Amino acid sequence: MRRSALSWSFIVALLLGAVVALYFAEWVEIANNDGYSSDAKRNPYLAAERFLSRFGIEIRSRDGLTLLDELPPTSHTLLIASSRRSLSERRVADLRSWVGDGGRLILLASDFWDDDLLSSGDSLVDGLGVQVMQPDGNIEQPDLPIASLPEQILESLVNQGSCGSETSLVRINLADEEQDITAAFGTWSYLAYDGDFEASAADNALGSQLLYIRVGDGAVVVMTSLGLWNNRQIHCHDHAHLLRWLTDDRPVLWWLFNIEMRALPWLIWERWPIAVSLLFVWLALWIWRGGFRVQRIPAQTNPARRELMEHVDGVARFYWQQGDSDRLLAPLRRLVLRGVQPTHALVAELAQRSGHSPQRVRRALTEALGKDSGGFVKAVRTLYDLHKLN
Repeated sequence: MRRSALSWSFIVALLLGAVVALYFAEWVEIANNDGYSSDAKRNPYLAAERFLSRFGIEIRSRDGLTLLDELPPTSHTLLIASSRRSLSERRVADLRSWVGDGGRLILLASDFWDDDLLSSGDSLVDGLGVQVMQPDGNIEQPDLPIASLPEQILESLVNQGSCGSETSLVRINLADEEQDITAAFGTWSYLAYDGDFEASAADNALGSQLLYIRVGDGAVVVMTSLGLWNNRQIHCHDHAHLLRWLTDDRPVLWWLFNIEMRALPWLIWERWPIAVSLLFVWLALWIWRGGFRVQRIPAQTNPARRELMEHVDGVARFYWQQGDSDRLLAPLRRLVLRGVQPTHALVAELAQRSGHSPQRVRRALTEALGKDSGGFVKAVRTLYDLHKLN
């Protein structure tokens, strides 16, 4: 009992000590970065959507060519984030008309200009007079306007790591803005413009990275990269501010992703889903109809043969009811005797050869049986055995 009491005292003292230690301990909050959420992993531009939503701008994402068949109102902004090699001439013309009527179109230009073909394959960009070029040789740091930034600001911008190097930084002069903004275009390409429209450019050490082209009542913004608006870089420099400036006066931004030509089966399904469904149903029924199935096959009888047998059966029943069974046995007796009289010697010979008794053979060949069904059946069997001897 004494040892048990000491054990309980030790446990109580230990618990009291733990409570006192927790009460006087200094609590420190530590931020733990668990990485991107599942929504951010699925949508690389989730941060851009939430940023614009604060200013009442809605982002609507689409995939495929459906949106280009019925373009949004010209008061909206349309951003195409993929190659446009599969666009038909009709869709390109519709986009040009939509921009001319007041729409704002933001394009990612990634198809390089081919001097031999005199085209990049992107008829929409080519029609604007824009060419995506690659620099030749090493790029030296030119005396760009970015060098006019205070040294401490430039150093802080460059030291942001994933936000781009000094070579990628671009100074952009926005209308109605007192200060230029800075953005980083991390691509090894630049834009050349040789069009007839009024255009403004923003350059870095490689060349122009952004072109703002006025087309009719609208505008086309051509960029070498949209990476500055993804979840990893939208916080860098003035990336978020540039996105807001391009969309601030419009309520909706349509973000159009992959518009490359889909496989032919998917295009047929999207165009004629009911016809395709009916075709599959028809094929299933055709395969089911021609498939192997176990069933009872009815006997194929000749109607004429069936009528003859019915007639013979009727005649035989009539003779039997009249007690004239000898007329039914007469054909079998003629086959056995073959015109010979059933003498005692013939009966004995047939009995010996067939194995039947002479009395049974004589009765089958000569006696009248009347309505004796058992004798009739026995006579028929005997006559059949005798017929096989011939």
